[in-house]
Amino acid sequence: MKHEEIIEKLRDDEQYYGDFGRQYISNSDIKNLTYDPAQFGNKIPDNPNFHLGRYFHQLILEPNKAKEFPIVDIKGRNTKAYKSYLEDNNLTYAITTEEAKNIQEMADYTLNKDPDVSALIQDFDAKYEEPVVGEIFGRPFKAKADIISQGLVVDLKTTSDIFKFKRNAYAFGYDTQAFIYQHLFKMPMTFIVLGKVKKKYGTVDGYYFDMGVFPTTEEFVLQGKEKVELAMQNYEKYFSENATESIEDTIINSPL
Repeated sequence: MKHEEIIEKLRDDEQYYGDFGRQYISNSDIKNLTYDPAQFGNKIPDNPNFHLGRYFHQLILEPNKAKEFPIVDIKGRNTKAYKSYLEDNNLTYAITTEEAKNIQEMADYTLNKDPDVSALIQDFDAKYEEPVVGEIFGRPFKAKADIISQGLVVDLKTTSDIFKFKRNAYAFGYDTQAFIYQHLFKMPMTFIVLGKVKKKYGTVDGYYFDMGVFPTTEEFVLQGKEKVELAMQNYEKYFSENATESIEDTIINSPL
């Protein structure tokens, strides 16, 4: 299959996350390959945070898809009415109207708070949900950028505490994401992050969301590269055609 045909196929989320896309390694595989190789290949189970994050992304990047997102006018997810709604509509998830309202406010705030951020996201030449494939350490990788704009790969994140974002970025694998994306797209990466909590100003009237722009440093990306390299060493050891060890026989053996 030609490169252009692969990219076009990966634009479809069902292909990207389905069997076709799984022939490529992605950043979501790296944490397991590094810390728990036996979990490599397992699908990450869906959860409410994924649904909320997906809706936030769609409101900004794919508003036409957001119109089709299942929203139910029910107060909570742990109610009989919510479970009946899912069953009646053959759904695995939905978000409540209250959640949808808050996420809409978050998306509007992201698009309108800062003129530089707005220009970056809404640039006339910006591309959204742009896939790419390429080779890293001799293996096929894939990635899908939220936004390609003004010579940057831009990734949107939400967080419960933006003041811990820099510290948590390593634990959440954003350093490996930065390395993979910069390597494949051949351009620097920046994270635009919005806090999930609507806050009231302490000294003036009005409400706001915490918002941050986090360009990636060379040190951050190099640490990601080291972690990806370690992950690929484990891939070669357990899953390659020349594997030297069986994942079924692996135990943790480490001095304290």
